[in-house]
Amino acid sequence: MSFNRLLGIFVAVTILMWVLIFALSPQPKYQPSININIPELPEPSVDTQNRQKIEFEEVNIGDFKIDTKDTLPSAKERVAKIDFNLYVYKIGAFESSKAISAVVKSYNDSGFPAFTKQNESNVNLTNVLVGPFATKKDIEENQKKLNKIAGIKSGEVIVWSP
Repeated sequence: MSFNRLLGIFVAVTILMWVLIFALSPQPKYQPSININIPELPEPSVDTQNRQKIEFEEVNIGDFKIDTKDTLPSAKERVAKIDFNLYVYKIGAFESSKAISAVVKSYNDSGFPAFTKQNESNVNLTNVLVGPFATKKDIEENQKKLNKIAGIKSGEVIVWSP
C-alpha cells in the first residue's frame, strides 16, 4: 500500500469517528426555564393632580443674628485639668540619629509605643521614651522586656503629661 492510500484511510476513519461521536450522541437535557410573574407597582397613594404649589419667599439675612463666639474650652485648658498621671519609661539619651531610629523601631516592632523628646539639659542629646503607661505598675511588669529590647540594665520611670 502506498502512503497516499494509508493517509486517505486514516482521514476517512477520523471523520467517521467524529460523526459517530459528536453528531449521533444524545444531546444533554437542560433545566427548563422558570417564568416568574412580577406584579406591577401599586398606584401612589398621594394625589399628584391636586397637590399644592410651594411658594418660596426671599429672606433678609439682616433679620438673623448668629453668635459665633466659641463657648467650649480649648483643648489645652481641658488637658491642663486632667487629674491623672501617665508614666513613660526613659531608655536613655542618644546623640546619634541612627541609634535613636534603631531603638525606636525595635520598641515599635515589639509592640511598645516609643517616641523621642529633646533633652532639656543638653541640646545635643535626644531622650528615647517608651509609653505612655497608665500606672507605674504597668512599667514594672514590663521592665525586663523593655530593658532586654534596648540591651540596657535599667531605665527611669518619669511622670509624663501630654
